[in-house]
Amino acid sequence: MPANDYHPPVAQLLSCGRPKNISRTEWFDYVEAYGLTDEHIPALIQLAAEEELDWEDEGECYAPIHAYRALGQLRAEAAIQPLVCLLDSDDSDWFMEDLPIVFGMIGSACLPALTDYLNRAEPSAWSKAAAAGGLEKIAVYHPGHRDECVARLTKALSHHQQQSPELNGSLVARLLNLQATESVRVIEAAYKEGPMDEMVCGSWARVQIELGLATAADFSPEELQRKEPEWMSPIRQMADLVGELAQSDDEPSAFASLKASSKDSKLKLFGQGALSAKRHKASQPKLGFGTQRPEGKKKKRKR
Repeated sequence: MPANDYHPPVAQLLSCGRPKNISRTEWFDYVEAYGLTDEHIPALIQLAAEEELDWEDEGECYAPIHAYRALGQLRAEAAIQPLVCLLDSDDSDWFMEDLPIVFGMIGSACLPALTDYLNRAEPSAWSKAAAAGGLEKIAVYHPGHRDECVARLTKALSHHQQQSPELNGSLVARLLNLQATESVRVIEAAYKEGPMDEMVCGSWARVQIELGLATAADFSPEELQRKEPEWMSPIRQMADLVGELAQSDDEPSAFASLKASSKDSKLKLFGQGALSAKRHKASQPKLGFGTQRPEGKKKKRKR
């Protein structure tokens, strides 16, 4: 609904401006400052998903962030499903960074919805990684539910052969953050059977070291080296050529070599992986809050 249809104290979030902090412990206390209570939850849910904001107003365009942060502080279980729907907005860095924290603040009531989201085929790998982040944050903020969160993350990783390497790498990262040694067999299978993006957590040897199950002395240098994804190869080749160019006395020859390599390389494939804008379903600009103002959104006339 239009911004001027919101009423205090929720309406005050429309003028808060750009958030200054990412860490949960540094978030502004909306509940204390504005006297927000459970009766304001419906309006906050609406504002968190608002599509009719003035995208050129430095206050209004950040209001959804303040709204969902306030919902987290209220531990608003009624907001769980609407917030899960916001995970589809994977073109917004704010949403992907903040929503896992909000789910963690709300707590264990989010577990079924986040697990269901991870099991769905439609969401992008980036969106699913944020859902997995929510499970991790619940385990961190509510240690009594740590084992259940680990079990759900492990179950998600067990489907690794049907998932993207990027998502599998993200799931391993969540388990490492929780020091989930009980998940080691599933993690090992994910590495050995693939696909796995080792750019996220390193090689299988590195994962064992991170879990405290081995030391670097137990492995060869080759085992400690992570495998780069295919799209990194042309980038590395180009970097090597640029390095050669910088040291070359024969500049015309070096430039010719660089040009030929650029033409023949597979660099054109860069950015077409599971997390790329061309592959995931959120590639088109969305209505609502994102990293930039959607096309067609015009500045409103001030009243």
